[in-house]
Amino acid sequence: MTRLLSAVLFAWTLSAPIGGALAQQEPVAPEQAEPEEEEPAPAVFAHGYPVRFARRPLVLDEGMVRADGRVTIGGVKVGSGTFSSLDIGGAISPIENLELGLSTELTGAVPAPGGISLLTVIFSPQASYGDIPVYARYQFAESETALVAVDLVLVLPSNTDFSITAGLPLRIVELFGLFTMDMNLNVRYRNGDKYAAFITNPSKNTAEFTFDGAAIMNITDNGYVEIGGGVGLVNVGGGAGAKNVVEIPFFLGGGYTYEGKVLADIFAQFGFQPLMTANAPSGRDTFNVGNDWYVTIGATVHTKPLFGKNKN
Repeated sequence: MTRLLSAVLFAWTLSAPIGGALAQQEPVAPEQAEPEEEEPAPAVFAHGYPVRFARRPLVLDEGMVRADGRVTIGGVKVGSGTFSSLDIGGAISPIENLELGLSTELTGAVPAPGGISLLTVIFSPQASYGDIPVYARYQFAESETALVAVDLVLVLPSNTDFSITAGLPLRIVELFGLFTMDMNLNVRYRNGDKYAAFITNPSKNTAEFTFDGAAIMNITDNGYVEIGGGVGLVNVGGGAGAKNVVEIPFFLGGGYTYEGKVLADIFAQFGFQPLMTANAPSGRDTFNVGNDWYVTIGATVHTKPLFGKNKN
């Protein structure tokens, strides 16, 4: 009997690991693969018009209307005191790829000095009305990463000189997925001498050649920062004592985009127009930052398409 029990125990001991091994070999249901996370699509306002400031096209979508307003304070180039103005303008896209406006708030353009818009009131150093800009911009080329347009801008001289500008703006959208590069090449005819206040015999006609731009980064879909500048050969053909002046503007800025029934950008900018002046006439320093600084606070409001193929 003892031998029989010993044989049974010995057989059970051998079979236990084998049974465990067989149990481990039973097929296990494969785990379901976790779905890959998709990148969120860029936020859009209406019919694909981007909320992100750095992704905007160079023109409004067909049927859209934009209104803008800004308050500017800064130094004065001649005399003493502080410059201050209120500028209100707007733009519309009557057909695809074309934008018409009475403003200086063109997408991708270096900020213009205060005192120029459809409705402009200059409060100081001397109360007056500003100049009125009229522009047309046509975006003729577009790819996934680049946008190219042509500009034609007239400035009606209710305060300073008549001028006409032809421009070629280029926007490279979110290079390396980080920042947008804006570049503008402009040629301007001015019916007057930009430095007339510094010379005794100013010219009646001058020309300007400028290259400027900016880098823009959207920190979020709604918040952005920008830095820009350029170089310009201005006053070409000016009167004796102020010929071929080189100007280098510079600015910093940023803003926040509100999205609701309208798309509104609230922004602020600080800069110098210009930061540096080379070959300046007598009375102008190379770095005349005390007279050329400016601060601008403003907003632009975009409607959804009010007419055309994109209207709801």
